[in-house]
Amino acid sequence: MQFLKPLSLLLPAACLSAQLWAQAPIVDVGSSRADSQSARGIEGEMYQQLQLLRQEVMALRGTVEEQGYQLRQLKQQSLDRYIDMDRRLTSGSPVDRSLDATAADSMVAASTTDAEAAELTESPAGKTPVAASAAVLLDGDESSDYAKAYGLVKSASYDQAIAAFASYVEKYPTGRYTPNAWYWLGELYVAIKPQNLLASTTAFQRLLTDYPDHGKVPAAMYKLGTVYFLNGDKTKAQEMLTHVIDRYGNTGNSAVNKSREFLRKNF
Repeated sequence: MQFLKPLSLLLPAACLSAQLWAQAPIVDVGSSRADSQSARGIEGEMYQQLQLLRQEVMALRGTVEEQGYQLRQLKQQSLDRYIDMDRRLTSGSPVDRSLDATAADSMVAASTTDAEAAELTESPAGKTPVAASAAVLLDGDESSDYAKAYGLVKSASYDQAIAAFASYVEKYPTGRYTPNAWYWLGELYVAIKPQNLLASTTAFQRLLTDYPDHGKVPAAMYKLGTVYFLNGDKTKAQEMLTHVIDRYGNTGNSAVNKSREFLRKNF
């Protein structure tokens, strides 16, 4: 009995100790490593997303650059079509037909009195082409400004076209399309009523002097010959038209046939 008594005292103490151990918090010694791995996983996922975003931005940037290039190409192609139509109109435009129709009646003009001839050649604009009264605003872009001016020729707005081309050659004296602008000024000064033959002569001569190797030179020489004729200077007209034939006779240029036809009809 005495032996059991101490044992009975130890039993409650052991139970209490077990309860205390049961209430102690459980600590996972590997939890910090797991947190670190989880953080690295999140960082890796964010890095992958950032890389994807960078790739998408680069792809969008490439698309924008490609579209910009295509837009520039379309703009250039549109202007090239203008230039091609310009070349075709050299031998068949409304302006050409106006000049040729006048040239066909040139025998009547040649038989006028000196006073009438002086009136015909009188230039209200002076010796150089000037802009018409209608103001023409240029965009500041050489290609679009030329296209705008040439569009006025197509729409038969000749006075406005003169103003536009005169502004063009002043703004772009060494521009890519300046020779074409001088050519159209020469054409237009004959197409308007009353004609400005002196200004037309100046424009064509400016093209021939400043751009002797330009593709518009044969047509400009032919047109200048007809302007000389309209102005009553048959000698200069014949010399210029003969020069066209001699210089470009083997090139197949339409100005050659036109020069031959004009000489045949008028000389």
